[in-house]
Amino acid sequence: MAKDLIEEKEEDQPYTKFERFLFFATPIIFLIVLLIVLLFVFSSNWRGQMLDIVEKVPIVNKWLPDQGKKPSTDEGKKEAEPDLNKEVEDLKALLASKDNDLRVLADKRTELEQKVKELSGKVEQAEKRQESDRATSEEYEKQVKELANMYASMMPSKAAPIMENLTMDELVLVFNAMKNDDRVKILEKMNPKIAAEASIRLKDVKPTESQAIAALQSRLTKMETDKNPSTGLDKAQINRTFASMTPKSGADILLETAKISQDKVLAVLNAVDDSTRSKLIDAMTQIDNAATAKIVAKLFP
Repeated sequence: MAKDLIEEKEEDQPYTKFERFLFFATPIIFLIVLLIVLLFVFSSNWRGQMLDIVEKVPIVNKWLPDQGKKPSTDEGKKEAEPDLNKEVEDLKALLASKDNDLRVLADKRTELEQKVKELSGKVEQAEKRQESDRATSEEYEKQVKELANMYASMMPSKAAPIMENLTMDELVLVFNAMKNDDRVKILEKMNPKIAAEASIRLKDVKPTESQAIAALQSRLTKMETDKNPSTGLDKAQINRTFASMTPKSGADILLETAKISQDKVLAVLNAVDDSTRSKLIDAMTQIDNAATAKIVAKLFP
């Protein structure tokens, strides 16, 4: 009976402070330990940090397994560093090579642009020269046409003897610029032999520029074979004729004439004005530089 009372009293006594602390602390400690275990298992970074911290704790660090793999990892890094450095050097060399190639291409582009600029300038000069030659040729044709109209406006009996004094090439050139009716009227009053030859020549008419060259060559030949010295009027006619021609056509005539006699060419160059002479010499130089140099050398005293 007394024993039962003692047990009931013991059961009715309240918990001690320590027991109460354990009652509340045990679940909390369990949760903390559980979280630490979970972090240790699933978080490699956190696990590594914890291992580093624990390794610094005396006695406890002996419980940890040997971290023998770290040196091997460091050695692997050290072995990988030379390969990485070599790759970087190779990339730098490749970059330098590409930069050099770009500089070479830039230089070539600059050179090509300069050549294009020079060629464009030459093309522009050639177009201007061609336009000038075309204008000169048109002016020459206009003068020949005016000369033909002048003869056509004269009485055939008066025009025929005057035209007989022209060279055959000059006569054909003028006749070709005339109307057919005017040409027939003058041919009727001319010397039959001259009229016949002129008629045959008219059958094989060449382009106007070729006719002009032939006419000038024939005039130069006549000047050479003529016993009488050339008058001022003849020089003036030559000057006007060459001035109205294209420089290229005049140069062709002079170079062909130089093969027969350079004195004739010198006579023409002395007869024309300075502007015409410079154009003729420039055109002759482009056709035959060596022959032109020999002719020009004789112009100097």
